[in-house]
Amino acid sequence: MPNRLVLCLGLIVATGWLAPSGSAQEPERTRLVLSETATREVEQDTLVAVLATRAAAAAPREAQAAVNRAMTAAIEQAEAVAGVRAATGGYRVYQEYDREGRPRQWIAEQDLRLTAREAAPLLELAGALQESGLLLNGLAYQLSAEARRALEDELAIEAIGALRRRAEQVAATLGMRVETIATLRVGEAADEPPIRPMMRTTMAEAAAAPPPSALPDLETVRASVQAELVLVPR
Repeated sequence: MPNRLVLCLGLIVATGWLAPSGSAQEPERTRLVLSETATREVEQDTLVAVLATRAAAAAPREAQAAVNRAMTAAIEQAEAVAGVRAATGGYRVYQEYDREGRPRQWIAEQDLRLTAREAAPLLELAGALQESGLLLNGLAYQLSAEARRALEDELAIEAIGALRRRAEQVAATLGMRVETIATLRVGEAADEPPIRPMMRTTMAEAAAAPPPSALPDLETVRASVQAELVLVPR
């Protein structure tokens, strides 16, 4: 009987040595995914005008030659105005047909895009180009790329702060705390709004029209963030 008692005690001692002593278990972790968006309205700071020169002729070469001359003159006129940036756009050549499907005249067109921070010089230039025969196909304000990027950076930081505060509130409700941010994704910027085309006018109507007017509008800029956070017990 004594021998059996010693053997049992030996097994208990051996088991105790095999078990980890004083080792703390890893805290239970919870992953929390949140998203946040910060927005702000700002006044648009850049005016953009899209004009077009158009020519019709019996042969495509004649139509293109007329468009080329008109666009060259328009570019020279635009480059003489300080603060206005000019850039050419699409070039189109096509043939018109009557209702019976018979070919008529050839049409050539080319766009001219004008951009400026100051509206007055651009509007005066656009009016002068209208008088010379160009058609105003689009006129609108938009937010410059530099201003948009700077504001998006500010809004991203604002959104991250709001997301962190929200995560701490959720963690406190669960009796936990935020240990770290595992992943963070900042949303891509939205594309600039397109310039809406205006109703086409004839050459005579464009020449008789007064210079155009334009007023800036408010534009909403936003930045979105998404994060995966790690929560641990308090």
